[in-house]
Amino acid sequence: MAYDPARGKRIREAISLGNFRKVHALAAELNVSVAAVSRWQNGGHTSLESACALARLLDVSLDWLLLGRGAIDGHKNSTISATELLWVTALRGRSAASQSNLIGLLESIPREHVLR
Repeated sequence: MAYDPARGKRIREAISLGNFRKVHALAAELNVSVAAVSRWQNGGHTSLESACALARLLDVSLDWLLLGRGAIDGHKNSTISATELLWVTALRGRSAASQSNLIGLLESIPREHVLR
């Protein structure tokens, strides 16, 4: 990923909130050089693989870390169930008319018959 000072700032924030007080320890845990971590913190090139590993290790949202979208803990949002997520995924790519019909069908089913 190209140079992005805002991303570097988010990476510094995530590291400061994590359990890593020393960049050396973080680099060792990720199996990368200290120079690589320093480059990331300054907004320099970050591979997707390294960004994923960093987000996982620091327990932060990858979307937030890389793009600044959502919240730092957006990946922890569990307000949607697995079944609901399946429905959302199934609606994607369908025409607006099909989406409307499917939503209408769901809304017509009495709540006492909805499986949880």
